[in-house]
Amino acid sequence: METVTVSASLRSTTGKGPARKSRKTGQTPGVLYRSGGTATPINFSVAELASVFRKTHDPNTVVSLALDGSSRSCLVREIQRHPVSRDVIHVDFYEVDADKMVAVDVVVNPVGRALGTRAGGTLRVLARSLALRAPAGRIPSRIDVDVTNLDVGGFVKASQCLAPEGCSIVYKQDFNVLTVTGKQTAAEAAPAEAAAAPAAAAAKAPAKDEKKK
Repeated sequence: METVTVSASLRSTTGKGPARKSRKTGQTPGVLYRSGGTATPINFSVAELASVFRKTHDPNTVVSLALDGSSRSCLVREIQRHPVSRDVIHVDFYEVDADKMVAVDVVVNPVGRALGTRAGGTLRVLARSLALRAPAGRIPSRIDVDVTNLDVGGFVKASQCLAPEGCSIVYKQDFNVLTVTGKQTAAEAAPAEAAAAPAAAAAKAPAKDEKKK
């Protein structure tokens, strides 16, 4: 996974007053958390961070915080927005080790044309993302799920989805991820299509009188 850099600075004061002053200077307050360590108040450019996610289109992008002469690999865990303007007012970063496992939500990506859609059915995504444990340095941008053999009324469950190598899908109870809805299955639609074929061919064929002309 691509790692991108965002510049940050240490924030010596906390509270609403200092936070407002930071925002007036174009900086956004945040906190850097690390496992077993103390939380570090920071300031950073939210425009720079937004540019990162516009580029990657992936909420699980590992952000390298350039802070106090060192680089900290982080995931963005929480973004607080103003209730009216929706401007970002605070961000929580969590420092991660590239080889350590982290818990993330990864988007589901259906692959192939579902069997049931050929009979007029509609593919429906019931769970847009799956909880995944993955090495922080190799978080996939999506989980591909093959739907080629999925017929009307059928389901793909979480247990049937294949996690990328080195990762595992996490769930307490199995649940449906994808389905195809419709009035008939592909097997039921096939005879009707076969019966309709001769009639369609006859309609296209010219009449006997037209042939004589």
